[in-house]
Amino acid sequence: MIIATVSVVVVINRRMASISSAGVVEVNNSMENQQIAASVDSSVIYMEDMTIAGITPSLLEEWIEDELLAELAAELGYENVRKSKLLQDRARQVYLRDELLAYTYARIPFPDNTEVFQYMSSDSLAFMVERHYYQIIVANKSMADSIHQKLLWGENFQITAERLSIGQKAGIGGDLGFLTAGELIAYGVPVEQSVIEGLGDVISTNYGWHIFLVDEIRQLEDTSRVVRSLADDIYRQRLATARDSLLVMASAEKDIFLDSTLVYDTWQYSDQSTDGSEAE
Repeated sequence: MIIATVSVVVVINRRMASISSAGVVEVNNSMENQQIAASVDSSVIYMEDMTIAGITPSLLEEWIEDELLAELAAELGYENVRKSKLLQDRARQVYLRDELLAYTYARIPFPDNTEVFQYMSSDSLAFMVERHYYQIIVANKSMADSIHQKLLWGENFQITAERLSIGQKAGIGGDLGFLTAGELIAYGVPVEQSVIEGLGDVISTNYGWHIFLVDEIRQLEDTSRVVRSLADDIYRQRLATARDSLLVMASAEKDIFLDSTLVYDTWQYSDQSTDGSEAE
């Protein structure tokens, strides 16, 4: 898929030509001799390019076929030059972004057990006790509010979960088992709605609208499970913080614009132009 995309992006109005089966050839350019791995007319993959781009020999025949089809498409007038340029820019953008993040992330340490234990000890209610949680999750707030009111009136939580919840545990009454509050916090549940006894309030996360019930609290038993989970959460937070810092650095003194009307709207450009001539 990557090879095919690159082919379409880089090829603009080239003549289709057949490939000799003689194998790898040597070409002389203004800088040095470079060994060709595959080519279609002036579109070339050099041996050293395969290492740089992670292209394996098994993909070279696919690259040739994709290049031939891309060139034919351009000859037949299917190319929008402006779209090709946008795709080129996007490919470069993603490549450079990933290079920067990979370099940065490689230098961020993964927390050790001592650090995790210290973090857990700083909030014993969230990490040193386990609560037996039940959950009802639905898709909209009005339904969650209605269910919550009925639960306050005495409706059975587990039966309601079986009937109405869309969560994976709905079939067993929404039973999540024993968890620490910190494990729920990692999924976006607010701290005050994780450290609860009895019925919680209606809350929202990226997964939907939740109602939690806690019917039992005990001292933490499976410490290793929580340490592993929390270590992963701390590390992900470090990565997110590092990325945010890079964005602050990158955006300094930059002129940035985003049409706010497009952020939450489903939008499609209505211009019917397809030749891309304005970008030539």
